[in-house]
Amino acid sequence: MNQAEIVSIEHLDYYYQDANQRKQVLYDINLNIYPGEILILTGASGSGKTTLLSLIGCLRSIQSGSLKIFGHQLYRASEQKRMQLRRQIGYIFQHFNLWDFMTIRQNIQISLELQQHFSAKKARIQTDSILQEVGLSRHANAHPSELSGGQKQRVAIARALVHRPKLVLADEPTAALDSQTGREAMEIVRHLAKQEGSAVLIVTHDPRILDVADRIIRIEDGRLGTAYGEELSLVLPTLSDRELTQIASTLKVQTYAKGETIIQQGDIADKFFILIEGTVEVVQEQDNSEVVFLRTLSRNDYFGEIGIVNQSQRTATVCVISEEGAKVIVMERDIFMSMMSESDLTNIIIKHQVQERLYRKLIDLQA
Repeated sequence: MNQAEIVSIEHLDYYYQDANQRKQVLYDINLNIYPGEILILTGASGSGKTTLLSLIGCLRSIQSGSLKIFGHQLYRASEQKRMQLRRQIGYIFQHFNLWDFMTIRQNIQISLELQQHFSAKKARIQTDSILQEVGLSRHANAHPSELSGGQKQRVAIARALVHRPKLVLADEPTAALDSQTGREAMEIVRHLAKQEGSAVLIVTHDPRILDVADRIIRIEDGRLGTAYGEELSLVLPTLSDRELTQIASTLKVQTYAKGETIIQQGDIADKFFILIEGTVEVVQEQDNSEVVFLRTLSRNDYFGEIGIVNQSQRTATVCVISEEGAKVIVMERDIFMSMMSESDLTNIIIKHQVQERLYRKLIDLQA
């Protein structure tokens, strides 16, 4: 295992015993989660999301395959070992799970008292520090029943992160919150996790928080795959649910190594690309063979639309520059044109983007 990985899963299967029948619910799961990464896991009810989360959270025994947390193998790990690892994980739940007979400070501080080598004084200082970070300092001596839903979730976030865990697991953390409050809660998680370099895995159905993720994956019938519809909805939010569903089934993901060319200037414009991992550079070769840098693109940027919309050849070259390579969602030309014809707003937005990029390109070349 690469030591940079917080979670490393290889060929993981899982079964439930249903009466006299053994029912498989997870199939050949392969997944890595890295420090500082926020990963969102989506999928329909019964698809295996919660089962996978509970396995990563050391709440269930591994039956087959490999699952490592912080470099420790969970397959055949004892209950005592799993308990030790659980204490190093931060958990955020949908229903807050706060004790009303305790104050807010006590609800948070108890997480530290479960840790080894934590004095009462140090626990108090660290608790007060995170109360300030989540904006609840003046409520430290209040009880959960005195707080709003959003404030309770902030307490739950503080409790999960107060011991500075390197892995945070969140199960439907915004389900009981309104749009704004849920958004604010996830921004707090993102800020604190990035600050500490923690890996965060969020299981959610909530489309309002998808853009906090560095990566989105989907589980269907116990198998992991790319969340095409969710990624597409972030980039082109004007598409309807019906259009997203139709288009998602036609897409594919392609991976490129550093230095590889995704689009070559002068080639036929036959595909549209959405960048979901990595960074690419856009350059253009002039008539005098001089290569001019145009721009850098990163996650949720798209490219390849100019040649398709203008029915021309590729007007620039796109190369991968990130060390880890790049991953793109690929849409064939006929699907792209169908999308443009069915969604008027998407048509307007993309054509506006084409004109804006052509104008910026002209300005760049004149500079």
